[in-house]
Amino acid sequence: MTITEEATVTSKGQITIPKRIRDALDLEAGTDVEFELDDDGGLRLRRKRPAMDRLRDVQRTLSRHDVDLEAMRRESKRAWSSLDDGRST
Repeated sequence: MTITEEATVTSKGQITIPKRIRDALDLEAGTDVEFELDDDGGLRLRRKRPAMDRLRDVQRTLSRHDVDLEAMRRESKRAWSSLDDGRST
């Protein structure tokens, strides 16, 4: 189903999301959303998924490609640790 609505950008860069679109996405006041701009200029608006859900998706994708997640975690921890060491000196 495609819904087409119009809106106007205010001088502060704000847009009111039309009611039909808010209803279709089940957006209420306080709902976090994210925008995705495609190379061709297309724009997507969607409800923002919780960070843990997104991380689980990344984990599933990496595990399908035979990536050692524990090695990545250890390397990340070492890298962050070295940054902390550099700041304290």
